[in-house]
Amino acid sequence: MDIFSMTNQKGGVGKTANTINLGAALAEYGRRTLLVDWDPQGHLTEALGVPESPDDHTMKGWVLGEWHGDPHELVVPYREHLHVLPTNLDMFLLDKGLYMANAREMRLAKLLERFEDDYDACVIDSPPSLGIGTECALMAARRRTGKRAGLLVPVEAEDSSIRALRLLLRQVAILCEAMDEDVDILGLIPSRYDLRDGEIVSSMLDAFRAMGDPPVIAEIKKRTDIRKAWREKKTVLEYAPRSEAADWFRDLAKVVLAA
Repeated sequence: MDIFSMTNQKGGVGKTANTINLGAALAEYGRRTLLVDWDPQGHLTEALGVPESPDDHTMKGWVLGEWHGDPHELVVPYREHLHVLPTNLDMFLLDKGLYMANAREMRLAKLLERFEDDYDACVIDSPPSLGIGTECALMAARRRTGKRAGLLVPVEAEDSSIRALRLLLRQVAILCEAMDEDVDILGLIPSRYDLRDGEIVSSMLDAFRAMGDPPVIAEIKKRTDIRKAWREKKTVLEYAPRSEAADWFRDLAKVVLAA
């Protein structure tokens, strides 16, 4: 199973929408895809309208060793080839529990090992923080022999995004050194922007494109179809399959599959 983490500690940058629609595009290409709602806010679970895990069988409980059942029981089928590991309200306690756990950075990776033979791809919706939950997502998407893996970084076209990106890159470097692992950053995804907002947006896009490393691998503009699909609890590929927005995510999936 290839594992990708949609990661940025900055909130409101489009992580969840990108996770959902990238997953839908991978599924459309025939990949059995698992979406993981690793964000304690639970936006992915809510956006797709899937039920939360029951209180006594949760992802947080399995990761912290409080529940020892089969994690396959947590999976909710959403569409053909597209399944979800949903959240539960107890996820807000995850970071506190992880800080007291041994080998805490690898806890999500251990959970996902249980699904290696069931799916071709996994996309993690990471929390908007630099905490231990994000570190778990980074290690789950670490480089593994014979597998595609890495980070996808949605960014906002505004000045504060550069600092947030630098902080993330620094965290990745420090964690990789400490864990003796490699995490590849597949690329940046400028998201939720409108060129009509003026020079700040266009100059930030130019700055991202000029970075070169990590490269810009997709650009997701503001589109009504994306917002309406969210409201309808559908992916944009299902809600507006012939739209420009749906094609952006199909193109992103091609980049990911070529990684």
